[in-house]
Amino acid sequence: MGNWIKFSVLLATLVTPLAHADSVSVLAGAMNSTKQEQSSYAWTLSYLHDLNENMAVSFSWLNEGHVDNHHRDGHTFQFWGKTQALHPKLTLAAGLGPYRYFDTTPKRVDGRGYLNDHGWGGIFSLQATWQGESDWQYQLRLNHISTSGSIDTNSIMLGMGYRLSPMAFDDPSWPGARGKQEVVAYYGQTIVNSFGSETANSGALEYRYTFAPGVKASVEYIQEGEAKRMRRSGVALQAWYEPGFFDDKFTVGLGVGPYFSAGKKSRNNRPDLEKNAVAGLVTMAASYRFSEHWRARVAWNRTVTDYDKDTDVILFGLGYLF
Repeated sequence: MGNWIKFSVLLATLVTPLAHADSVSVLAGAMNSTKQEQSSYAWTLSYLHDLNENMAVSFSWLNEGHVDNHHRDGHTFQFWGKTQALHPKLTLAAGLGPYRYFDTTPKRVDGRGYLNDHGWGGIFSLQATWQGESDWQYQLRLNHISTSGSIDTNSIMLGMGYRLSPMAFDDPSWPGARGKQEVVAYYGQTIVNSFGSETANSGALEYRYTFAPGVKASVEYIQEGEAKRMRRSGVALQAWYEPGFFDDKFTVGLGVGPYFSAGKKSRNNRPDLEKNAVAGLVTMAASYRFSEHWRARVAWNRTVTDYDKDTDVILFGLGYLF
């Protein structure tokens, strides 16, 4: 534990002082599948972290809509080069990085059943950002995605972003009276990643511990409820990067880790079979502290299985800091 704390403090020391003008953004538009010559919608949630005036990194969740035999979305991590050479309020940027996709595809030629296909691709992006007098931003983004095992796509999206004010690393109020520990109760909905997108009510109970500003870990019991062809619950362990902004009133975070689940699944139209497994869990989260010890939280969990039962578990919660 002592070595982990030292590593966490070192990581926070390296990362946090670089936060010149982080931003979050939401964009939406259209996608085209190049080989299929089909179009659909596309939208994305992005968090961008400036390294300096000319470089940045970003993490995004991208939904590429629905075309024949493909319902695909995924996470991207990109390095960006940027410039304000044309105008001080206009930032032009180019980004490149890996794309981890999750694609719902037919299980058989006749279209019956489905598979959760996982794979890697590459994403190249061009973006223009106009920064007005306020912290609001206006963005135009072009994406090209290339994969070896799935479809290649192009997308164009328009949207808005908001520039965030990071909490200083040497802020004497951290961790302050609010404490390093947090307990959160959640309630929400599970969506099965199938062509029918079956749903069920879900809930979770989570314990979070802060090692250093932005560096956290959590243990969580998740009850995904019972949807058609699936009933599952389990325990997840996650490591987090979750920086705070505006005197730690607002946070955005990314958590990853194993999900030890127990439940049921159907196979070949036979009665449900017990299924105990270790899956992956990737979570994007945000929170707002509305009093000294209380936070409102939202978490978007993606379970990653090897038996075609991926789910999105969208949860809203209330956390107590101590």
